Amino acid sequence: MVEGICAAFGGIWFVIVTPRIWGHALVPVLMLLVLGCGLGGLAFWGAGPLSDAIVGEPETLWGRVGYWTVWTLVMLTLVSFAIAVAVVLAQPLSGFALEAISLAQERALLGENMPRSSFLAALWTSTQATFIMLVFGAIIYAALFLVDFFFPPATVFTAPLQIVATGWLLAWNFLDYPLSLRGLGVIARVRWSVQHFEEFTVFGVLWALLLIVPGLFFLVLPMGVAGATRLVVADEAREECEVPVCLTPPVADPP
Repeated sequence: MVEGICAAFGGIWFVIVTPRIWGHALVPVLMLLVLGCGLGGLAFWGAGPLSDAIVGEPETLWGRVGYWTVWTLVMLTLVSFAIAVAVVLAQPLSGFALEAISLAQERALLGENMPRSSFLAALWTSTQATFIMLVFGAIIYAALFLVDFFFPPATVFTAPLQIVATGWLLAWNFLDYPLSLRGLGVIARVRWSVQHFEEFTVFGVLWALLLIVPGLFFLVLPMGVAGATRLVVADEAREECEVPVCLTPPVADPP
């Protein structure tokens, strides 16, 4: 769990203090700016028509209270899913830049890059992982919305669950690059996530909470990928010498 926290903040710090990757970090920032604002605005606008279709036009005071309650639930669900989709879509569009950031973080920690799989193999496994993330995310968000709709008091429990689900989706998405570079397929990634469930969850939930920091959303991909790379390298280091990478000084880049 400590490694999950170290990885998240270590990725943030690496992007901030490494000027040579700022150009690469700008690519996913621009992609997220366009997709996040576009999909988020569309989700906010669509909450009204969808609420009308669910509860109809309110005619009484309690009807209006119910309508705005449903609208709030619909809006939060759609906007949360829109943010997750924006991150998912921005990732392949910024693939070359995020791969460069992942490799730079790995080189800063190890002094060299590990052997990696071919571009086509990494692209295929990444596409499969993205599809699974979209399906899983849609099912989770739909289930939580239905629980809130039919039993509104359950929001006390479903709101934290939504944060955890968002964290899982973010962690899965960020880990795509370091695990793809190592040739891990979808089944192997699921196994890796289960074996490292504590740090996987803490890493993702921490990022889900950090998204409320103004402006940080647009830097979530480069910083998240750098952090995920630290998480994978830490696991490999623990297997070799049982010393977390976050507790060891980084190795400087070779000339």
